[in-house]
Amino acid sequence: MTTREKISALESRQLELRAIMADSDAHASRCQKLGLSFAENYPDELDAYRKANDEFNVHETELAELYAQLKREEEEERHPEPEVSNE
Repeated sequence: MTTREKISALESRQLELRAIMADSDAHASRCQKLGLSFAENYPDELDAYRKANDEFNVHETELAELYAQLKREEEEERHPEPEVSNE
């Protein structure tokens, strides 16, 4: 898998994780407005939110590394190292 493909796959997953977190945020906001405990009323959703958030944060680090790698690869393509002869 190329660096660009890895970035694309991770970015797609990030969108999925954002959707999970957004749904939980909406329920948490509703609970807060009604004076209810989100953790008590939606324990499974809170767990899903925490897992999605943890995974999202890991991917952010991975994406930063992949973007740095992609930049290096693009630089190497534009300015290839001259081949050194061992003669």
